[in-house]
Amino acid sequence: MDTAIGLLFAFLWASGPIAAKYGFQGSQPLTILEARFFFAALIMLTLNYGIQRGNPLPKRSDWKHIVVLALTNSTIYLSMCWLAVQQIPAGMLNLFIACNPFLVAIFSGFWLGRKVSRQEWLGMIVSFAGLIIATAPSITVDHAGTGGIIMAIIGVVTYAFGSVYFKWAKVELSGRLLNGWQIALGGIFLLPFAAALNGPTLPPVTPNLVIGLSWSVIAISIIGLILWFHILKKDPVRANMWMFLTPILGYLQAAVVLGEHIRVTDVIGTVFVLLGLIVSGTIEIRWWGKTESPLVPAD
Repeated sequence: MDTAIGLLFAFLWASGPIAAKYGFQGSQPLTILEARFFFAALIMLTLNYGIQRGNPLPKRSDWKHIVVLALTNSTIYLSMCWLAVQQIPAGMLNLFIACNPFLVAIFSGFWLGRKVSRQEWLGMIVSFAGLIIATAPSITVDHAGTGGIIMAIIGVVTYAFGSVYFKWAKVELSGRLLNGWQIALGGIFLLPFAAALNGPTLPPVTPNLVIGLSWSVIAISIIGLILWFHILKKDPVRANMWMFLTPILGYLQAAVVLGEHIRVTDVIGTVFVLLGLIVSGTIEIRWWGKTESPLVPAD
């Protein structure tokens, strides 16, 4: 079940750039991101407290944790990535995001005392090598701005910090309630920056914009983040290793939705990423009808 949830999360998370390229061409990135936060929060809070009455409000002690998660998981991470991709190739941004498991492993070791096994380190290295193989062609043909690189680094480090903080904080709210509140606060924190950078101009409403925004809200901000908090609560290191798979799935989705070509390097890179996830124990496999338990981290 955990493998199925991880695969579904990776699939949905990978669709973010596809939805953006399909529906947000010519739109101000932070304006669209603000709209995504607004509609996702509206749906989640209405569902949690308007339709399903009786759900508890966060405790006073929970709010500081929700604020940190809203800043790290939503406001800073997503805004930095959305702005960075305007200045650097998408393949390069994927490589920065793929560094997340390494950062989480380091932060978890210092902060949580969670030791990473040799199998997990090996799996991360193999998966990262696969991403380099898959993304190298797109990186070499495009130029990257220094500002975009700096924003990508800020976004990835912030997200890794938030992942480990969530495990450390042990917030008792369900993923559904926590997601609704952190998205709402994330949108509030982003609003002054979106207004300052993008101004009051709204993008023209087109069918592509409606489809792209609807998918971003429902599939990514709601379903994807609920799945993310579920797997993150169990183990932030294993959860972040699913990030290795998202660029690969993104290439496949781009081929289906946008008609982009799949290269030989994409296929080879996919094999390496999947092999790394299997070696690390993130993906469980069956041998002769028996389920192999994931590799247990060394004590």
